[in-house]
Amino acid sequence: MSASLFQRLAARPGSIPALTVLALVALTALAAPLLPLPAPDAMRPALASRPPSVSWTEWTDLDQQHLEETHPAGAWARQALFGKHSLSGLAGTDDLGRDLASRLVWGARISLLVGMAATLVAMIIGVSWGLVAGLSSRRMDGAMMRLVDIAYAVPFLFVVILLIAMLRGGPSAEQGMAGPDRLVLMFVAIGAISWLTMARVVRGQVLSLRRSEYVVAARALGATTGRIARSHILPNLYGLIVVYLTLTVPRVMLFEAFLSYLGLGVEPPGVSWGILASEGMATLTAVGTSWWLVVFPGLALTLTLGSLNALGDALRDALDPRLTRG
Repeated sequence: MSASLFQRLAARPGSIPALTVLALVALTALAAPLLPLPAPDAMRPALASRPPSVSWTEWTDLDQQHLEETHPAGAWARQALFGKHSLSGLAGTDDLGRDLASRLVWGARISLLVGMAATLVAMIIGVSWGLVAGLSSRRMDGAMMRLVDIAYAVPFLFVVILLIAMLRGGPSAEQGMAGPDRLVLMFVAIGAISWLTMARVVRGQVLSLRRSEYVVAARALGATTGRIARSHILPNLYGLIVVYLTLTVPRVMLFEAFLSYLGLGVEPPGVSWGILASEGMATLTAVGTSWWLVVFPGLALTLTLGSLNALGDALRDALDPRLTRG
């Protein structure tokens, strides 16, 4: 089955380049502790606002401290591979002298993590809600979808800000205890408002499938609602779900960028592509601009989001049972 799926996926135009780009981005993000790059938060005022230029420099104490605190095993492996040297200036530096290439690599870890985790939360809620609503009685279906309509009427940004404020101001914060991690709050908040469209789409598809001949025949043979959902409904929703996931991840990543710009997302010294894009846009002035601070974060976002969209279209066709032959 996996080989057949890959063959169908490879036959779709643009699927292999999209997979290649996403694999390179994911592998680079995972290998961030092993790469010979400076610490993403290391400020070097003497190197501020430098355009791209490659230089082989000594590994500073700040670089070593950052890696030992975040990835002790990665610090040992990095020293074994490259010693105490770093490639600096591959993508230039910002106005504080921080290495942009390092910030892009480490920012990819947070951006991808937020995008995938929040999308997973949205998928679980949305698919479950839409499936239950579509297979329930007319009264239950109507009540569940009215709740979705009400949630749609509330501005998303207001809901996210409210959720983050409520979770951060819980009993643990009042008692001086460590509250929930900011990234965890973003997973919950963004995922909690991103499932509405998925619920509507799944519910509409379920209503259409439950009238199909094979579903009616299965019910006539005594199949339970749970068995019908597992064996006849969900297999026909895989393509739809995968497409939704690949389209929601970039939307979540952009939303994370907006929240980080408002100070509700990733906090310094943490870094994400959203923060880098916002910092790059701030350099656009009539006097001049540090073009590398705009081009490289924008290119990283464009390639990743475009690849996710292309992969979603290819997976939709590859997973659609109506397009499967043999």
